[in-house]
Amino acid sequence: MESWRMKNLMSKNVMTAAFLAVLALIVLGRYYAVKKSERPLPNLRPRWGEVTPSTEFLNAKKAVEYYETEIRRKPKVARNYVELANVFLQESRATGNHHDYIPKAQEMIDEALRLEPENFEALLAKASVMLTLHQFSEAKRLANVAIAKNPYSAFAHGVLADAHTELGEYEDAVKASDKMLSLRPDLRAYARASYLRELHGDLDGAIEGMRLAADAGVTGQENRAWALYQLGMLYSQKGKLDTAAYIFKGTLEERPNYAYALSGLAQINRARKNYAKAVILLRQALTVTPEHMFLEQLADTYRFSGDIYRADSTAQEVLKAFGQHEKGGWNINREFAMLCANHDVNLAAALKRAKIEYETRPNNIDVQETYAWLLYKNGQAPEAAPIIAQAMRLKTRRATLSYHAAMIYFAANQHDKAQTYLKRAFAENLSVYPLYIAEAQKTLAQLAAEKYALK
Repeated sequence: MESWRMKNLMSKNVMTAAFLAVLALIVLGRYYAVKKSERPLPNLRPRWGEVTPSTEFLNAKKAVEYYETEIRRKPKVARNYVELANVFLQESRATGNHHDYIPKAQEMIDEALRLEPENFEALLAKASVMLTLHQFSEAKRLANVAIAKNPYSAFAHGVLADAHTELGEYEDAVKASDKMLSLRPDLRAYARASYLRELHGDLDGAIEGMRLAADAGVTGQENRAWALYQLGMLYSQKGKLDTAAYIFKGTLEERPNYAYALSGLAQINRARKNYAKAVILLRQALTVTPEHMFLEQLADTYRFSGDIYRADSTAQEVLKAFGQHEKGGWNINREFAMLCANHDVNLAAALKRAKIEYETRPNNIDVQETYAWLLYKNGQAPEAAPIIAQAMRLKTRRATLSYHAAMIYFAANQHDKAQTYLKRAFAENLSVYPLYIAEAQKTLAQLAAEKYALK
């Protein structure tokens, strides 16, 4: 009897111990699950140049705090990671602080896709990031996957339109843009349609489209300011510098210190040879938004003004910035090549990069222009001529494109074409690019003298 009691007691003790062990495992599991969900999440940095945080930044900060709280509460809900990523992507656009915010957005998107590999919003966000990193083929693939899941998403068709455009698939880009407009005619849809019209040489249509884009935006918000900047640049292309300046100044009233509007005013001042003012404006833009585009414009402005030392040193700063971009997964081959061409540095290396990009995106007119210009810069004008001809096929009205075509044709001994495109470059307001003016005038005079001598 006593033996039976002992055995029964031991059995109960074993069961109790087992129960406690299981309970401990459950508690520990929950503890570590909570700890895992409470891992450090990425956050916002104070904006450059903002002494007092703007309402826009404070709203973004609240959004980050909200989605981080939701992630800690429900760590397996993919949507919260995507929404947090979208806040980082918008902050990247608003501040130009891409090196900080793009990786943060990628981290959140990748976590969402780990949880739900077929999540529509995550796929679309990933496609947007691929566009930013200039990984256009992957952006196209992801956009198509997203559209297969939701063919009625206007934004998905917009991302696809962008990818087609960058790959030089212009007919497909127009179809995707038209689909976006039919689904949701908003700022983003009008802006894409405007850009495609500009590429096809329809500047008036592009201006009309960008006006619609700006009118569809909310006063003071970044996307409306961007549309107004693009509108000003289109007027600048038409040679209407006063109108462009008026738009840039108005944009700054709506959104003070907006870096792109400052850059636009700098380009107007540069065209008018007010180089000192242009430098001040570009430096102001850089204090707000550390965008390499403004640094490139600063280097160009120094060169236009004859300040070769500052032009060279600033160009080297841009190349360092490109190096940072590459470490972050960006493809900057075309930008690297064109900067080197504009400043006559690293021309052999630049040609290699231009060729790589041309082999990757052989139908994109910007890539064709860059590769042709680098061939010309490396003394290979005959090889450049058929490529620049392809770059002109959409009848795009850009003074720099026409100038590059003219100089290539001149060096390739196709003087009639050279004269045609030089005249076209002047008609397209080549004065906005003072560095080219002297060489263009000299070449045009030489061509006129040749024709006179033949009479």
